[in-house]
Amino acid sequence: MSSSHAMNDHQITQRRRPRALFVSAALLFFTAGAATLHDALPLFATSTIESSDITHDVKSMIPSPPSSNAHHHLRRALSNALPDGGCEITESHPTRGKIAPVWQASFPGCGSRMTWNFVQALTGIKTNSDRKDNGFRYTHVVASKTHWPAITDTDFEALDPKYFSRAMLILRNPVHAIPSYFNALYEQENHLATHTIRAPEEDWIKYRDSEFVRRLGLYEEMTIYWMEKYPDRSSLLLVPYEALTDTDIGPTVAAQIADFLRQGKGVSVIEPETVPCIWEKLVNKGESGSQRTGGPSQRPYTQQNLVDAVAMFHRLIGRFHYDNNLVSILRVYVEAVSNIVPQNVYLIANKGGWSDKSMVDLPFRGEAVQEATAPETSDNESQ
Repeated sequence: MSSSHAMNDHQITQRRRPRALFVSAALLFFTAGAATLHDALPLFATSTIESSDITHDVKSMIPSPPSSNAHHHLRRALSNALPDGGCEITESHPTRGKIAPVWQASFPGCGSRMTWNFVQALTGIKTNSDRKDNGFRYTHVVASKTHWPAITDTDFEALDPKYFSRAMLILRNPVHAIPSYFNALYEQENHLATHTIRAPEEDWIKYRDSEFVRRLGLYEEMTIYWMEKYPDRSSLLLVPYEALTDTDIGPTVAAQIADFLRQGKGVSVIEPETVPCIWEKLVNKGESGSQRTGGPSQRPYTQQNLVDAVAMFHRLIGRFHYDNNLVSILRVYVEAVSNIVPQNVYLIANKGGWSDKSMVDLPFRGEAVQEATAPETSDNESQ
């Protein structure tokens, strides 16, 4: 990959609705009795809500003493309470006795490392991945990371029927997940530390033009796989990355993850009142997430890229129209992609190397795409 050229800022500028759109709609999604985010979108299309500072009433984080209950065998290293009300994350360990792990499934680029560390901090128990050479036995970890079936050169098929009966599926808008994964590939290819550098713009454009459609297909395939694998939704927790990392509703989503883990046989989780402190430290302050610098944080997309993304969302909405949680998340993604200004940027070869040629289209309107894909969506929903 080349690193000699970066696009001008105006060539990658994207127009987005106010951040409060996702926050407001997601608040409805995570509130008991709410309908769907789609029902809420018109209410927030022309209004915003000011973000308020999150205050955490964090209580003591002291591990429970050993007892004769079912959890006495857990080797836990829980976070420590600090005098100022904060907390200190301590090292996690595999359990002494057997427990029931869950899959931590995500498409590449959806914050798997951050979620991995967060799960360990909530439980004090180690996590691992779907490769047998990771060093930990699967009955002694709380969760195992997997990108199956987007990445298949793993031991997933051998491990799944033997150890796993529940899963968390971490979702993220692919127009953000795919560039994040591409940055990881760039770091690996150039022998750079992970989560440190964003790839140059011309490298992204070459990758986008050759791989974006295929990556969208893998995203769709993966979503279908996990939704159909667990028709009993009590065994599958959907976690939108955008909601988990949001300053307003992130602690609520974190509490849902803690509750889901707590349901696992033999798994003990920290007290509910301590969860916001863990979230604040590892997620909101980014101590376990990406620290990439350099290069633009927003990548340019052509109008056809955006059309393809929205069409994929609508196919999933049609297929799983009965699942309000997934449909709500996907409709927020449709809204977000519909408000991106396409940048038809292509690279052309010349004697001096690569240079860019850009053309800005008319603003991409989600209504036009939805209208174009409506027949296919309607057919799917009628099945």
